[in-house]
Amino acid sequence: MKRRMLRSALAAVMCLSVFLAAWPAGAALWRLSVREAATAAGERVLLSEIASPQGEFPAEAWAALGATPLWYSPETVGKQTVIAASKVLEGLRYYLRDAPVEYVLPNQLTLMRGGRVVPGEELRAMAVETLTPKIAALGPEARLVSVSVPDHLFVDDQSTGVTVEAGEAGAGKMPFKFVVAGSGARILQQVPAEAVVEYFARVPVAIKPIMPKDGAAVEQSAYVYERRNMAGIKGRIFEPGDSQWRARRGVGAGQVIMADEMEPMPLVLRGDQVKVVYEGRSLRLTLLGEALSDGAPGGRITVKNPKSTREITGIVRDRSTVVVQ
Repeated sequence: MKRRMLRSALAAVMCLSVFLAAWPAGAALWRLSVREAATAAGERVLLSEIASPQGEFPAEAWAALGATPLWYSPETVGKQTVIAASKVLEGLRYYLRDAPVEYVLPNQLTLMRGGRVVPGEELRAMAVETLTPKIAALGPEARLVSVSVPDHLFVDDQSTGVTVEAGEAGAGKMPFKFVVAGSGARILQQVPAEAVVEYFARVPVAIKPIMPKDGAAVEQSAYVYERRNMAGIKGRIFEPGDSQWRARRGVGAGQVIMADEMEPMPLVLRGDQVKVVYEGRSLRLTLLGEALSDGAPGGRITVKNPKSTREITGIVRDRSTVVVQ
């Protein structure tokens, strides 16, 4: 393998020397842009593995120059090393010597033996593709404002692919992650990332304080619908529909009414006079009683017999009937 590598290196140098010999004096320099993250397939790093030609760089010249072996790559496959820009420049000047090239360098080069690099642009495109339908499901006034992803992601040779996992979309900061999977659905790596979502919606807002002690049904005149930015509003918004509701928790004036702050208006209220029906196999008895608690349809409440003060538990059938079985 070393002999084959040496022959390839000699061929690259010989081919490059032909171009250098024909290089006219005073001609503009070629430009190479060094990546901030790269992988090396073999024992030595090739120039084409860490850099890309910029501008009018002759294809024949790059084919020769790109095959130039540079310094040694990390000994272990999957191992990474960080090289400062000054060291990268020093190495390029040493191995390329008189090549008519100027360099665009990052602050540092992170190099891994084997695998591949997924650039930040590709990661961002993956995230946008996954998040867009989730955000669209929020409504017409929802949009993806920004996506923050890593500058790059190293993926080793054992990986089978990179996917994006995200939960339900919501306004404000939306965390998600990149998942690198291996064979047998084994997770090799998880990398957190974040998006920002803007979402406006028409929501019910209390005109005046709505308090649980009121006990009465919340009238539509107690709230109005306003267009609000949903950032910072967590949970499900109250949707009254055609039902009657009352406050479970207090809602201040100007606050958005949330679903968990309301509860359906019970059919039977504490203190109501109800008909208590006892239904047995061959017996049916009816008496009047007083509800000691509120009751929804199908819910259990306690009823007191005013004459005997005996308390009975039954199931609410309608606004005036509690059934004991």
